Amino acid sequence: MLSKKQALTEFHRGSILAAAERLFAEKGTEKTTMDDIARESEYSKATLYVYFQSKEEIVNAILLSSMVLLQKKLEEAIRSNPNWFQAYNGVCEAIIHFYGENPAAYDTVARQTVMEAEGGQADQSLKEIRQVGEATNDLLADFLKRGAAEGAVRIELPPKETVLLFWAGLFGMVKMAEGREKYLQDTLNIEREEFLRHGVRMLLDSITKGRIIE
Repeated sequence: MLSKKQALTEFHRGSILAAAERLFAEKGTEKTTMDDIARESEYSKATLYVYFQSKEEIVNAILLSSMVLLQKKLEEAIRSNPNWFQAYNGVCEAIIHFYGENPAAYDTVARQTVMEAEGGQADQSLKEIRQVGEATNDLLADFLKRGAAEGAVRIELPPKETVLLFWAGLFGMVKMAEGREKYLQDTLNIEREEFLRHGVRMLLDSITKGRIIE
């Protein structure tokens, strides 16, 4: 049970994060400043810095919370659908919704990857994000193994490598749909949701019917 002081701290942090989320959705992450967040949350800027040292720390805290929620939704989609293909659709829908609701997620994860590649020291929030991300990757790898055991999936690469390729494909589709929604409508005459459904099916075909060419 939280002490009164801890509960008060969590309340203030939660109020600040809720205000930041509203502003990020309205103005975008890049255009939102700490001054904006202080005004929206009705705290002084000095008080804001008691709980968060920077806007990046706020972004990471929101992302971490969202990733934990995503992991739970993926677990639910897998657990509640005994049919592997229906579970796959549930997994993809959860991920697409996650990136639609968290536009800063892609850039944050990409930035973390660069830091690791360069041997940089990630701060605690990024380490926690990585831990949740690894746990989610393990969950999806086990899901692929289940599909293979049931005869639904042909895995010609190690499961965790397949998961990374799956993320890359889905990441790219979501970013493409986000940035070229008007093009999809005007040129291809399809809505964002239909475009993503087609992409999800292509990814499915690649692990259930496709063959790796040496």
